Amino acid sequence: MQLAEERRRLILEAVDEEGKVLAAELARRFDISEDTVRRDLRDLDLAGLLRRVHGGAVRRGGEASFTQREGTDQQRKALLGQALRPLLKPLDTVLIDAGSTNLALARQLDDGCAAAIVTNSPQIALALGEFRRTRVILLGGTYSAHCGAVLGARTLADIQALCADLCIVGLCSLAPDRLGATNDEEAVLKRAMLAGSARRAAAVLNDRLTASAPFTIGTAADLDHVVLEADAPADLLATLRREGGPDLLLAER
Repeated sequence: MQLAEERRRLILEAVDEEGKVLAAELARRFDISEDTVRRDLRDLDLAGLLRRVHGGAVRRGGEASFTQREGTDQQRKALLGQALRPLLKPLDTVLIDAGSTNLALARQLDDGCAAAIVTNSPQIALALGEFRRTRVILLGGTYSAHCGAVLGARTLADIQALCADLCIVGLCSLAPDRLGATNDEEAVLKRAMLAGSARRAAAVLNDRLTASAPFTIGTAADLDHVVLEADAPADLLATLRREGGPDLLLAER
């Protein structure tokens, strides 16, 4: 049986050589559970030896790009998107934040699912590009390929001028007392999205429930709906329900 110390040394070697590793691939490589891999990555992150990201880890100092994130955990993200779909109503103006999970949602939407969909993600706008009954509006700003989003003062002004019926915000971390983002410019936009929307929702993979993100967006109380994976930690679900938090929706297995 492989010792944890040896396994973690091999994980660090893989991160150094490849730049990025995926939890699912590591689990297969070492013939262990993904939960064990996530604990290894968490401990190595806390030790400052790598940085955990959605679905795996990267070299310290290098966050995974949008393109890298979009290519991982696609089935899991599709299930979260499926659970989000009923929140959109035909007469709604819906603001969809950039992010690979929200892109998975966009790919499942039908024309007429909302009156208008507004987004800061060119990829999401392109995924909806053939819609006719639903207006698709791309916010202005400076495009960041790393974030897969438009950012900056113009984007913020556009969001502040919008009154959305529903906002689906992307989160880098979620805990009952804190919603987090890894990018300061994105954090500003996400706070404005939450502030200007009548209903607020987010879909979060399990990896992000234990991830760290330096910039605070708000708390779980700022959300009306949270979609989690079917096997989300029971203690987190109990805490969110006990504190009178958002409506919790679980994706199908």
